[in-house]
Amino acid sequence: MTKKLSDATYDQEIERLSHLTGFPHVPKEQLQLRRALRRVTDVDGQFLHRLVSDLIDSSDTCPTPDELGKRAEALRREQKSAGKVDCPKCHGSGFVSFTRRVEVPGMEPYVADLNFVCRCRGTR
Repeated sequence: MTKKLSDATYDQEIERLSHLTGFPHVPKEQLQLRRALRRVTDVDGQFLHRLVSDLIDSSDTCPTPDELGKRAEALRREQKSAGKVDCPKCHGSGFVSFTRRVEVPGMEPYVADLNFVCRCRGTR
């Protein structure tokens, strides 16, 4: 069983949000932020830190608990893409597929479906 993140971990990440405009300075409202963060991260401390970093980097306004959930969902969707979404070769899958005729001495030639890792995977 995976261990849930501690309240101290959440408090540390919430503190990082405290310089944003609209940050709730009332403890009861901060608890709502913690609950929202716990709902979307629970046991994933790396994702929690990445989410808060993304929020700090992309906005000057503190998100509401509802906005936290939506941003976490969007960040998880972005995370699933293996390649660049706008890549003309793999279209975000991270793999390029093609068919090639294979000729091996002593065997009948055949057509094989092949895949290789797209170059865009390493350049996010």
